[in-house]
Amino acid sequence: MDSKTHRPELGVKRPGRPAVDRREEILDAAQRLYEQIGFEKTTMGDVARELGMSPANLYRSFPNRQAIDEAIAGRSLSSIEDRAWIEARAVRPASEALPALSRAVLEEMMLRLFSQQRMHHLCAVAAREQWPVVKTYMQGLRGAVRHVIMEGQRSGELIQADPERLADTVCAALTRVWHPQMVEAFVHEGLADTSDRLCELILSGLKK
Repeated sequence: MDSKTHRPELGVKRPGRPAVDRREEILDAAQRLYEQIGFEKTTMGDVARELGMSPANLYRSFPNRQAIDEAIAGRSLSSIEDRAWIEARAVRPASEALPALSRAVLEEMMLRLFSQQRMHHLCAVAAREQWPVVKTYMQGLRGAVRHVIMEGQRSGELIQADPERLADTVCAALTRVWHPQMVEAFVHEGLADTSDRLCELILSGLKK
């Protein structure tokens, strides 16, 4: 039997996800609408009309509005995490790296989440309702902190202790200036100075 007879014909469309992945395009359109009218007022139909596509095609990329909300919040939080890793990987003493990392996370969060009130509201809801993307974000920051600690230990600057436990402790202390919900609550209370003071206190316990 000719095995070619069982191969799918080229160009034949299959049911399911479209051949062209439009998820990023959909997220861009949804985010524009969120910034214009708010994420709670935006419907799947609004997003489909913005793109000139049918709701059915939209649902092939995202099963529901919650999935779009989480993906947009995740993109914003991921950009903050990326900034944290840039600071963590810079070659410098841990005593400089940790305060710079903490400040960078806070600054990036203020820029990306709090300069646009409606996007801020989306991420605040994500934090309050403990969406998985927020947990992923905090885990990413923990990884960046662990990297700083391990580099400080390798250079002899910091005490030799379990870096995993130390990273957990440091992140717990910095939650005040890193977690979207906490930043929302204390946004008018000089968080940059709070970040510096927390890092100074943390480093006093980590240095040899």
